[in-house]
Amino acid sequence: MAADEVLTLDKAYKKAVNGLRELGWKDLELDSKKKGINASFESPKDIWEILLGFDSHESYEVRSRSSWKIQSDASDIAQHLVDKINQGNPEHDFKMNDDGSFEVKTMSSIMQKEIFMDNIKKSMLNNIHAYESYVEMMKRFVNVESKHLEKETEGFRALMDTEFSPIANKDEQYIRLNLQK
Repeated sequence: MAADEVLTLDKAYKKAVNGLRELGWKDLELDSKKKGINASFESPKDIWEILLGFDSHESYEVRSRSSWKIQSDASDIAQHLVDKINQGNPEHDFKMNDDGSFEVKTMSSIMQKEIFMDNIKKSMLNNIHAYESYVEMMKRFVNVESKHLEKETEGFRALMDTEFSPIANKDEQYIRLNLQK
């Protein structure tokens, strides 16, 4: 049995573009010089993007990102929440930018040709699920005026005030917080 072909950076980029088009993704912003792919989507609540970047010969990155307005007095809260989330999730890198974009980055290896698109799809779904696990909580708390934060849930105060120690959970990959008033 012949060994599967290992993809170069250029081949990986082209295969991803063609594979996404075959899946029906027609509105792709492509940057062949930087080996980047950007697709925007609109959900009932926001507009967000999936970005793929092939900037390393061994790996590619998948990012989910959306932007919204952050109250100026909530930027510390947003950063604190992101720091807490990052402590317990070594697979993804969460970031809250000053411009109001919440971003989740996932790095994956460029694999062999025959399984490459399957890995792209898995990486994208994994990244999107991580993004969806936290985006509603982030939106809610970064836009709450500080005078109203005192009335928020016990769960949120506990998250903000305690040291985070991740617990391995084999059944559920992500921590989902259902915070209600």
